[in-house]
Amino acid sequence: MAPLGTIFLGWYEKNSVGLSLLVGWVVLNTLSQAVTFWISTRLLRHPPPKERLGYWHNWQTFWSGLEGMCWGSAAIFFHASGSAGLLNDAVVMTVIIIMVCLSVFPFAPSFKTFVSFISGALLIPVVHYFWSDDIQNAPYVIGILTLLLALLKFGQVAHLEFVEGARRLVLIQRISKQLEQRNLQLDELNRQVTAIAIRDQLTGLYNRHFIVDELERQFGTYIRYGNACSIILADIDHFKQVNDRYGHSVGDEVLAAFSRLMESTVRQGDIVGRYGGEEFLLVLPMTDLAAAQQLAQRILIRLNAEPLIEQPVMLAVTASFGVAQIKSGESIDDWILRADQALYSAKAHGRNCVMG
Repeated sequence: MAPLGTIFLGWYEKNSVGLSLLVGWVVLNTLSQAVTFWISTRLLRHPPPKERLGYWHNWQTFWSGLEGMCWGSAAIFFHASGSAGLLNDAVVMTVIIIMVCLSVFPFAPSFKTFVSFISGALLIPVVHYFWSDDIQNAPYVIGILTLLLALLKFGQVAHLEFVEGARRLVLIQRISKQLEQRNLQLDELNRQVTAIAIRDQLTGLYNRHFIVDELERQFGTYIRYGNACSIILADIDHFKQVNDRYGHSVGDEVLAAFSRLMESTVRQGDIVGRYGGEEFLLVLPMTDLAAAQQLAQRILIRLNAEPLIEQPVMLAVTASFGVAQIKSGESIDDWILRADQALYSAKAHGRNCVMG
């Protein structure tokens, strides 16, 4: 509104005062407005460090006061005598009053800046009318002073409301950030709980509960669409002897290493889980018996190629595998039973082999 007020007064007074005086006032007023706007914008977009905030605030207060004095000086520069001068003075004062009233809102963050602006804008006309030795100007002086006092009170209230609003905004942002962090923590906690719920703590594979649920899902898919699906039951040979000879810590290392070997051998989409103890169950969607047997053979070949663990002892182990493809008309228990029977058959044939 300040540029519009400047343009309006410049247009309204173009025939009432000299060109040089009019241009000088417009330039000075525009310059003070521009500097005040630049400082205010800088403080909002690039807040200075706390130790420099007072410095920039003082400059903002100074230039706001200067801008207010420029507006107030219009009552002197554009004053006209005679009956026509009454309307002219009324128009000038109306524009000044509009400017100071509107300044309550942009200057609400700084009450000191607001006081500086309206004091410069209203006290200069007061002094001008007071020293004019015209008793008719007394109501103007009283009216302007009354407006000044009212604006000071209103500005103070606006400033306090702004401060309280800013405090609440900061508090809300702080709470919002804390809630966001808590939500992230909860998400991470939920992820960990989910992982704990479906993962075996020792091997990192899916646990028995999850692998059986997956088996049921694949069984349901087979019932609906007839898609092939096979399972592999794997059991580490003579694992009890490993525990008895080397201790349970080495046995745990063997279980973990065997799990990693299987995970690195299966295809994407295959599911590996710890079925119990040293026994593991592999669910192979879209896989027939021959392909499942080939996968079990690959695992067996890798297992026989080198020691499974090297620390704390170098140890090679073997495993037996039982493979079964789902058949029409059987239940999940029947399916698992056939894989279990194939596993026992592998053990009966000397272990370290694949049967199915």
